[in-house]
Amino acid sequence: MATVRIGSAVTLQLGQGDEPEHWKIVDASEADATRGVISPETPLARALIGHQAGETVQVRGPESRYTVTILDVV
Repeated sequence: MATVRIGSAVTLQLGQGDEPEHWKIVDASEADATRGVISPETPLARALIGHQAGETVQVRGPESRYTVTILDVV
């Protein structure tokens, strides 16, 4: 089973009934959140790195906290 790392494409479920979200974790110089490409320094990427599909992780942003479930890692 794949583990989230820099270069991974992940599919996430934020809330029950919400559409899954797709993100790719890349080097900071390539990041563009409007295209679903984020830096490993973002709160979301920091929370995901080292985890696998099926795991639920807590994301701690500067103003909020929320939980996401990792559906797939490529």
